[in-house]
Amino acid sequence: MRFLILFLSIGLFADNEIYIDQTGDNASIDIEQLGSTNIIGGDDATAGTMTAAILNGTGMTLDINQIGSSNKFLTDGILGDSFTGFFEFDGDSNEWDFSMDTTGLNTADSNDINISVTGSFNLADIDIAEVSGASFLDIDWIITGDSNDAEVDIDADYAFMYMDILGDSNDLTFIQSGYGNSSSDNKYFYLDLEGDSNTAVIKQQSTLAADWLKIESNASNSNICVIQNDGGTTTSC
Repeated sequence: MRFLILFLSIGLFADNEIYIDQTGDNASIDIEQLGSTNIIGGDDATAGTMTAAILNGTGMTLDINQIGSSNKFLTDGILGDSFTGFFEFDGDSNEWDFSMDTTGLNTADSNDINISVTGSFNLADIDIAEVSGASFLDIDWIITGDSNDAEVDIDADYAFMYMDILGDSNDLTFIQSGYGNSSSDNKYFYLDLEGDSNTAVIKQQSTLAADWLKIESNASNSNICVIQNDGGTTTSC
C-alpha cells in the first residue's frame, strides 16, 4: 500500500494537504482533518496544486472526517468491490468530489457508503459506475444546513439509497440509471425533505428493472421534479 501524507503550515494559517495513492486489498484508512482550507487528493499533486486521489482494492474501508470550512476531498477513482465508506463533513463551503468506477473498466459491487454533511454552502459531486452498473449498492446520506448543492449520478442494480435533507435553499440533482435482467433488479430511493425553498430534480431511468421512489416532504416554497423513464419519450422538468 502506498500512502503519502504532506502537511503544510504557513504562519497562522494551518492549511494541510494529504496525498493518497492506495493499492491493495482489505485496506483500512482513517483520516481526520481539523480546521479550514484543508485538502485530501492524489499523490501527483504539488503543494498548493491538488490532483484527485486514486484508491484501488477490494474490501477497503475508508473513513474521512473533515471538520471546518473551505475544505476539499477529491477522488477520481475508488476502484474495487466490497467498499465501505464513512464520510463526515462539518462546516461551510466544503467541496466533496467522489467518483467510483466511472469508466466501467473495474467493478464497484457490494458497496456501503455513509455520508453526513452539516453546514451551509457545501458542494458534493458523486458519480458511481456511470458506464457499467454497480450491483448491491447501499447509500445513506444526511444533509443538515442551508444552501447546499448535491449532484448524484448512479448506474446500479439492487440499489438502496436513503437521503435526508434538513434545511433551506438546498439543491439536489439525482440521476439514477441501470439495466438489470428483470423487474426484480430493483432500485429504491427514499428522500426525506424538510425545509423551505429547496429544489430537487430526480430522474430514474432504468431499463428492465423497477425503480422505486418514496418522498416525504415538509417544505414550503420548494420545487420537486420527478421523471421515471424506462425507455419512453424523453421528458424534462
